[in-house]
Amino acid sequence: MRLRLQFVVLAWLVVFGLLACSSSTDDATEFNSQKFYFLESLKQVEAGGKQLQDAGLDHEAMQQALATLDQGLKLAFQVDREFLDKLDLRLGKNYRRYFIEGVENYRIGIEAGDQTQQTEGLRQLQQWAQFWSAEALAIEGKLHPQ
Repeated sequence: MRLRLQFVVLAWLVVFGLLACSSSTDDATEFNSQKFYFLESLKQVEAGGKQLQDAGLDHEAMQQALATLDQGLKLAFQVDREFLDKLDLRLGKNYRRYFIEGVENYRIGIEAGDQTQQTEGLRQLQQWAQFWSAEALAIEGKLHPQ
């Protein structure tokens, strides 16, 4: 009887151990997905913004730049605020308020030919840039622990 009880306890420990490993793997996968969405959104928006600054931009190049912005925005919407808040308590709020809304306003302003909305988007993106330049090293350190 005692041997059977030990076997049952051992079996339960193995099952819980496997569940913990599975949960840990799922957490790592989710972290890596969120990290990708976040960093790639920044990269895509920066690339699209640089393309739009080129002098003598023709219609096709402008459409490509806007598509790059759109792709960055699509990725940005995949990032969970909870993930960002774990990296820095201000990141989730600033990412939404300055980065996402800034890109949206700038993008819509370009499409609509609305200089005021474009300027508002650029103002928001400037605020994002100020925050990000001050905090990027610390946040990236949490994204790429050694």
